[in-house]
Amino acid sequence: MIINFNKRLFNKKYIEKISSAYDEALKILKVKCKDLEVNISFVSKSEIKKLNDKFRQKDAVTDVLSFPNLLEPGRTNMQLITDKLDKITFASEINPENGTIFVGDICICKSVVFKQAKEYGNTKLREIVYMAVHGLLHLLGYDHMTDDDKAVMREMEEKIMKKVHLERE
Repeated sequence: MIINFNKRLFNKKYIEKISSAYDEALKILKVKCKDLEVNISFVSKSEIKKLNDKFRQKDAVTDVLSFPNLLEPGRTNMQLITDKLDKITFASEINPENGTIFVGDICICKSVVFKQAKEYGNTKLREIVYMAVHGLLHLLGYDHMTDDDKAVMREMEEKIMKKVHLERE
């Protein structure tokens, strides 16, 4: 998997742990195609608030936003694409420069995430990786709009985080 990080993330350890978490996620989720591409951007509070307002009609700061490229907008229930993720099904989404399927964009507000880390008793590293995993799961069709969907998503997040050895500290 190719992960494109914006220049605001200069911490090598964050990049390594997010990359490791994504490798583990693909294994746990049984995603056969590994030729995938995701963009991760770290944004300010004002930037994430604008994005949240524009795309979710929520005039509020949030920790992470995901913008799936492979899902239909406005879906009302969880539609996982992990078993359908291949170059035949998504031939129109293949990046001609590198042969990967572009899955989507994730925006993380570091200042909000760092504040949450302190509130939850986690390290900044653990919280950043958790948000990146949360964002990836959204790109792959997981959601938390219903209690059942939320339980499934949380279970996947925790399975992935345990493999990366970043449990709550």
